[in-house]
Amino acid sequence: MRNLVKLICSLILIVLFAPTASANEENKELVILLHGIGHSEWNMAGIESALQKAGYQTLNIGYPSLKKDLGTLSTFINDALKKEKVWDGRYKKVHFTTHSMGGLVLRGYLDKYKSDIPKNHLGRTVMLAPPNGGSEVADLLENFSPYQWLFGPAGQELTTEEQEKIKADIYYDLGIIAGNKEWPYIIAAHIIPNKSDGRVAVEKTKLKGMKDHITLSATHSFISWKPSVYKQIIHFLKHGAFKHG
Repeated sequence: MRNLVKLICSLILIVLFAPTASANEENKELVILLHGIGHSEWNMAGIESALQKAGYQTLNIGYPSLKKDLGTLSTFINDALKKEKVWDGRYKKVHFTTHSMGGLVLRGYLDKYKSDIPKNHLGRTVMLAPPNGGSEVADLLENFSPYQWLFGPAGQELTTEEQEKIKADIYYDLGIIAGNKEWPYIIAAHIIPNKSDGRVAVEKTKLKGMKDHITLSATHSFISWKPSVYKQIIHFLKHGAFKHG
């Protein structure tokens, strides 16, 4: 009988004082990763690894970037986040990091579904090389049949004209990292009149309402694979600003 009482007491203590999984998760911060057009989750693998080493949990989402328009892709992201229950309170903060067109998809999601997003859990956003003001490369190729076939409906929305139509509120803490290493230089220099990463002009990455902006030595395609970029992403997520100088 005495042993039974001890066993019951021990079980009660375990239930009362053992930390639960939800309690542990409430102290965690999640970073959702969105790749660019024509890429996959693999393109964000370097960033994901760096974030995990810094103590963040990650959710690297793949989406059909070549098959759907931006509005449909934003809905796709909403469905994916609902399925993962990221807004159910298990995370202290939910941040975002995007590459290229992933930034446009995210902007659409955050604007369209903002009433469903708990503001006390919404963290910070870092966009890498986003064509927020469109891309001169897309301007040049939009009527070129192979471009239309390869890049699909969303590719047609990457032009300067289409992006100038978008009027989405930036109600969240946003930091933008642009690249200034033009590649291939001969082509980029003739297509894009101002400093660029070879696909997007530095000035066209900017958005009214952003908290901070920084330009690093990187090309458009490989900006997501640079350790210097990882450090700036983590610095912004922690402090709401990049480390300048």
